[in-house]
Amino acid sequence: MKKLAHLVFLGALGTSALADWDIAGQITAVDPANHTITLNGNAVIQILPYTKLKGDDCGIFWNDTYGTFADLEVGKFVEAEVYPSAPAGAAPQAGAGGAQFVAQEVEWKCYGWMDRKRAY
Repeated sequence: MKKLAHLVFLGALGTSALADWDIAGQITAVDPANHTITLNGNAVIQILPYTKLKGDDCGIFWNDTYGTFADLEVGKFVEAEVYPSAPAGAAPQAGAGGAQFVAQEVEWKCYGWMDRKRAY
């Protein structure tokens, strides 16, 4: 019974380590060669071919649009749904560029002439 309890506990730890995180911030660097972006100067996010890049309310009649890596520009505010790139159970390690993550989705807001949500 004690062994079963340990297995259940370890299983719970493993599934929580696989949970995704949301990181929001401003893109401070874009590396097209490695397909990475850096948020707030310290979180490096790997963009994979299947990463969903979405402009929220960017299309006609405020529909969402889907973009490419070229749409990720320095200065743009984004929210990224990420997974740690470290092995399961290990915390992301801060390297020279900061913590390392892999993106499942990156989303940004679009503001047109009809939106009055700007600070100035």
